[in-house]
Amino acid sequence: MRKTRLAVAVAGTAAGLLLAGCASGGGNDGQTTAPEQKNVLANVDPCNVLSADELQQLGVTEPGEPVDQGVGEQGCDFDADSYAFAIYKGENDSLAYWKGQRDNFAIFEENKVGSRNGIKQVTKGAVGQSTCNQVIEVGSGSVTVQFGFDADNKQSDEATCAKAMEIAQLVEPKLPK
Repeated sequence: MRKTRLAVAVAGTAAGLLLAGCASGGGNDGQTTAPEQKNVLANVDPCNVLSADELQQLGVTEPGEPVDQGVGEQGCDFDADSYAFAIYKGENDSLAYWKGQRDNFAIFEENKVGSRNGIKQVTKGAVGQSTCNQVIEVGSGSVTVQFGFDADNKQSDEATCAKAMEIAQLVEPKLPK
């Protein structure tokens, strides 16, 4: 049951990002590039970011299930009674990367999660479908909380994104600086 709840949202997001990634250019036109930042997400395990107590408070009763979207993001799926969520780390997916993907999203709003920059996203075609992503900037990468209510418990985009933000605020202080 876990895989079917977020499968549509995950597949749509992954497919859109794969297509968008193929269209991006790669030359630097003779300009110097900034030195690469250290990968601070290398040792972050999305299945262990939240404590057992925090997961229980969120209504999650079983350990998360590791997943890989196939686009270089490792993650973990969590299942509660009326919703599911996933936490993904994109070691090379900076906020600049996400801003370059803006056209894939119907809702794309820059915000803050704790002290970090972030982006609230609802994929095109998913408006009103009770799915929302909250991206958190972490070094030269990002962590994304992907949230979705069950089909029989649909909520507004505002309520769905508020729940994604609630989980992101639990995750944010545990991420490396």
